[in-house]
Amino acid sequence: MGSLFRTAERALPRTRNRFGARRVERTLPGSIYRAVAIVTVTIIAVALSYGAISAVSGFAWWQTLLLAMFALGGAAEFTFVGVIAAGGAPILAVLAGLLVNTRNFAFGVAVGPYFPQDWRALIASHWINDESTAISRTGRNDRAKWHAFLLMGASIALMWPSGAMVGQWLGNVIDADLLGLDAAFPIILFCLIRGDLKNRATLSLTLVGILVAVCLTPVLPLGLGAVTSLSVFVLVAAGWAVRSTLRRRRETQHARDGDRNGAERSAVRQDPSQPTTSTAGPGTDRPSTVSRGTDQSSTAGEDRR
Repeated sequence: MGSLFRTAERALPRTRNRFGARRVERTLPGSIYRAVAIVTVTIIAVALSYGAISAVSGFAWWQTLLLAMFALGGAAEFTFVGVIAAGGAPILAVLAGLLVNTRNFAFGVAVGPYFPQDWRALIASHWINDESTAISRTGRNDRAKWHAFLLMGASIALMWPSGAMVGQWLGNVIDADLLGLDAAFPIILFCLIRGDLKNRATLSLTLVGILVAVCLTPVLPLGLGAVTSLSVFVLVAAGWAVRSTLRRRRETQHARDGDRNGAERSAVRQDPSQPTTSTAGPGTDRPSTVSRGTDQSSTAGEDRR
């Protein structure tokens, strides 16, 4: 674990102090490193139970390893293993796992604003999950959020498959329910996002999502209740998007009306010494531009005479 943190620290930019010695510019505070370490310990414990459940369900070690490396989503992997262990068809297990992992769409929207717009975003997208998203939100700016995401994502990518392999070898010795890991994991995630809950709108949506998940969990397969609760956020996000679009259209229309009114006012305030053209309708006397031109031409003729 320490070597991983030192590797990440060596990747940070370096400058020279007033004595000429090189020093590291810390992008991340020590609190984020401690949070990553705590979450990683919990992930290892859950990975041990996942590997043990896979072994009891009849999965070979290489199947457990490949699933841990390429799915990289604990809820989806537990769902997949549970469906297979219950005698379900593999295609149904795959569809159930994909459905559970659809929550990563919301996480991708959350972390997208501070992702780099190059090939690194494509590689790092495999590390998008609950923990990396929650840790990244503790950064002070976009650069710190990106580095926090990478640190948590790399830790999960390394420790989750490793823990799963150890659990596979231990067999059924590890019992997640007996250790209470199913309760510890959500509590840690809640502690990471508690700062965002100070916003009333976020708190209201979170409470509604929790209520939906609790009500649907007893009647839906494992993990689908929480995924369904995300529909609350999708509907609200869609409503906000429509509202923002309508507001932008109104602002654009008001700006156009303001420009048009300004042009009309500037036309009215023209210099009186300049000739003006009338926009009067038919039947009214036409002013002055034509008559003035006629007067000038007649004056020029008299001068010639």
